[in-house]
Amino acid sequence: MKPWRGWRFRRKLPGMIEAFERVTTERLLLRRIDEGDLDAVFTLHGDPETNRFTPSGTLGSRDAARERLALWVGDWTHHGVGYWTVERQDAPGAVVGFGGVRHRELEGQQVLNLYYRFMPHAWGSGYATEVSRVALALAREHLPDVPVVALINLENEPSRRVAERLGMKLDRVIDYEGVPSGIYVVG
Repeated sequence: MKPWRGWRFRRKLPGMIEAFERVTTERLLLRRIDEGDLDAVFTLHGDPETNRFTPSGTLGSRDAARERLALWVGDWTHHGVGYWTVERQDAPGAVVGFGGVRHRELEGQQVLNLYYRFMPHAWGSGYATEVSRVALALAREHLPDVPVVALINLENEPSRRVAERLGMKLDRVIDYEGVPSGIYVVG
């Protein structure tokens, strides 16, 4: 992975924010996450089934969900990019999940973490791949010097298949919060 050069990011910030804030695909609306998404964050991240492969487990309270949401809203404020709230275009206002990229440090390097998590009723619909394709394309265009990675629990076959469909390759395995996890990179 190449080191990130912050000056290029700051120079691109205004146009980049507009490109990332609100995106539509054939089936989905991807919008900047906001404080109004607290219930959806708590529902999704408090569900044991959707967090089966999360080392830290579920969010145990609305306060924990509020902290997670504040972190994600802060990404948009500080970096001009972050995770999206995902809604189906034919059902506006009904959140089906969250996805996209956000800045994070991994093994001492600044990366964009590719993330996708959906409500169980949306599993198998291809939404994770659809959202991730858009996120990867925008990251390539607006943040080409920041590597994109997906950190995936090795037991999470569905998530690994999404990464592989996107053309991502397993770079190495690390211990992430006590769980063997693969770092997938754009191939």
